Amino acid sequence: MGLKGVTEVRWGILSTARIAREKVIPGIQQADRCRVVAIASRDLARATQVARQLGIQTTHESYQALLADPQVDAVYIPLPNHLHSEWAMAAARAGKHVLCEKPLALTAADAQRMIDVAEAEGVRLMEAFMYRLHPSWVAVRQLVASGRIGRLVAVQSWFSYFNDDPANIRNVLEAGGGALYDIGCYSVNLSRMLFDDEPTRVEASILRDPDSGVDILTSGFLEFPGGVATFASPRHPVQHPA
Repeated sequence: MGLKGVTEVRWGILSTARIAREKVIPGIQQADRCRVVAIASRDLARATQVARQLGIQTTHESYQALLADPQVDAVYIPLPNHLHSEWAMAAARAGKHVLCEKPLALTAADAQRMIDVAEAEGVRLMEAFMYRLHPSWVAVRQLVASGRIGRLVAVQSWFSYFNDDPANIRNVLEAGGGALYDIGCYSVNLSRMLFDDEPTRVEASILRDPDSGVDILTSGFLEFPGGVATFASPRHPVQHPA
């Protein structure tokens, strides 16, 4: 189903993740020409509870059941990082448009496969970097592109917050946890957006948590044809033995 001429997009949500419950679903419900019609969870009782709280009419006890729902036009995927590619491609093959949480995938190869499947199925695939559509960043892009403040030659960014909970999915290595996938990806995306180009050289320094193995500080250098970008994404300090 293409989006041209569509008067309303009917959304299905894959999982009851906090970001979906507290941010994205309320946002979709306030948007013009959008309606959240279904939500799925591996725990049907949980899906039913969230659906009742947020006024969603249909619940499904599996992600596949939601993808088979003919009342759903598009899906939002806030699953753990390592499940993004699998379920985005499954949604595309079911004929659903996809809004997938960042990072789109854990590898460039997986991301390309997702793009290829979406193109083959004729559906839209978008990574949920919401800041790109914020009016302030739209204005920044226009300002940089116009040359009004000169030529962009360097971007420096820092994104940090504290999270040392070993049970948090963002600190689970096997689930695609770590600072780079969680917050460093914003700096990479921002740099590519502002230069409107792809880096020709990438270097990084990575500090890992000795227990979980996830990166807790990634500092990067991106060289673009028109300039350079540097960033740091610290998540929490390493506790060294006394």
